[in-house]
Amino acid sequence: MSSARSIASVVWLGIYHDIAWTSPAVGIALRTVAPIASAITTSIIYWLGASAAHSFDPSHLAYVLVGATLYTHIAAYCYAPTVAIAEGKNLSVFPHIYITPRSSTIYLAGRTLASFLISFVTSMIALTIAYYILDSILHVQIPLIVDLDTVSLLAVALFLNVPASLGLGYMLGAYSLFASKFEWALPSYVAGILMVFSGALFPPSILPWPLSAFGNALPYTQFISAVRDAIVYDTFSSYFSALVYSAVVGVFVLIFGLALYKLSERKARRDGVIDRRLA
Repeated sequence: MSSARSIASVVWLGIYHDIAWTSPAVGIALRTVAPIASAITTSIIYWLGASAAHSFDPSHLAYVLVGATLYTHIAAYCYAPTVAIAEGKNLSVFPHIYITPRSSTIYLAGRTLASFLISFVTSMIALTIAYYILDSILHVQIPLIVDLDTVSLLAVALFLNVPASLGLGYMLGAYSLFASKFEWALPSYVAGILMVFSGALFPPSILPWPLSAFGNALPYTQFISAVRDAIVYDTFSSYFSALVYSAVVGVFVLIFGLALYKLSERKARRDGVIDRRLA
């Protein structure tokens, strides 16, 4: 119960930290710019290439638009632990949390959940704005199914993907504990790899084996696929199986990531890594 209260406190702290440094409305608006730009840019690139090849398909445009938006959402909050550690070390906030008797995992979980809630709002706003901008620029009716049922299915999928993203965040956080600078480097490389393998812009099945098998095995791939089934294809033939797979594998990713982070944290405490960085 105390852990739940601690996480709730950190969630509020994270939200306040991320969007309340200015007007909350302005903070949300600023955080919406990146996902809007990502969704529009990737969609226009597809439109230009497909039109030049005379193979443009509005459903494929919807595929790219949804994938780009969801990938930006995942990236926005699964890297929260790395950001929290990096900025915390620079501002001498994280060392104070780090030296407490309790593990810093609660702090990182709360910051990740805060980032998830903010990203949830900004991603949905970005998807809506990008949809109407693309419709006005390209004069193409993008086939997205938006009603109470599909929105509910989208929300369920977003929440069930949290364990997998939090687990990845802990793994990257384990690296950030020991990184003396450029903590963003490895997350940037991982982001690029995930964009290729997670089905954000194209199905992993077009990759050669075993890369295609690796891509399809990722929980993030199945999460994005499930959402597309709901709001692009309006079919539930694989929605539930993809979501169950994503949730179950996500739990294992979370367990592994948490174990790895705690192991790294113990070693960092023993070696005095954070203390050396402060000196």
